[in-house]
Amino acid sequence: MQPNLAQISIYPIKSTAPVHLSRSAITSTGLAFDRQFVVCDTNGKFITARTQSKLLKVQVSLLQGGIILSAPGAEDLTLSYTDFESRYDSISVWKDQIDAVYCGEAAEQWFSRHLQQSCNLYFFGSQSHRPVAESPEKQVAFADGYPLLLISQASLSELNQRCKNRVVMDQMRPNLVVENTLPYAEDSWKRIRIGTVEFKVVKPCGRCILTTTDPDTLERNPDREPLSVLKKYRKGSDGEAHFGQNLIALNQGIISQGDNVEILEICEPEIYPTA
Repeated sequence: MQPNLAQISIYPIKSTAPVHLSRSAITSTGLAFDRQFVVCDTNGKFITARTQSKLLKVQVSLLQGGIILSAPGAEDLTLSYTDFESRYDSISVWKDQIDAVYCGEAAEQWFSRHLQQSCNLYFFGSQSHRPVAESPEKQVAFADGYPLLLISQASLSELNQRCKNRVVMDQMRPNLVVENTLPYAEDSWKRIRIGTVEFKVVKPCGRCILTTTDPDTLERNPDREPLSVLKKYRKGSDGEAHFGQNLIALNQGIISQGDNVEILEICEPEIYPTA
């Protein structure tokens, strides 16, 4: 089987709805425009859909010089990069402190109304810096820890055979979806090439409670699926439920939907307890 790239997804603002693309540039922080913005509370602590599921209903449209924000019951808001203040504030994403660009009062008011709490929007600017923990020469913007997440369609299909309720790929929030593989084939990949870009497969992705939220209804699965199911047969040595692989791009370039996924180097996959 020849694996190929079936889907490319970005999340311009962390925890908001995905934007599906037919092609994308890979930049110094991963997919262009992916998680370049983050919403924070008034103490500068990042906010995600883990606690504010309404973020999943925010749609971001990309413009040449900015973005448009849309959400149910709210007026669209256009933000231009040139309107952002030169003010940098120190914000926190997990254990990292990052200097990020304050996006202005209009964005602050829009998100405060939508989330019904005081909050601000920040941008990963030219002076922002956040090295990847295991590869400090590489940068990541506001993704949890790594620039890219890859999942195979076969892995999701296999997971769905174990779950009572159907899980959709958007719940898993990947950047890259690969088809024409065996389930969990990505576990044994160490280095791959898509289009003109080579990627290092760093480690499995430990999954969180957000995977149990229906992106349409915003309701949490009462049985905590698929997380509860993954913990039964994909619990890693780190104690987390693994699904998908974290990647780091080794060079910049262009990838497109339909590109072949070349497996350049393999490794021994983690062995999970048998369910």
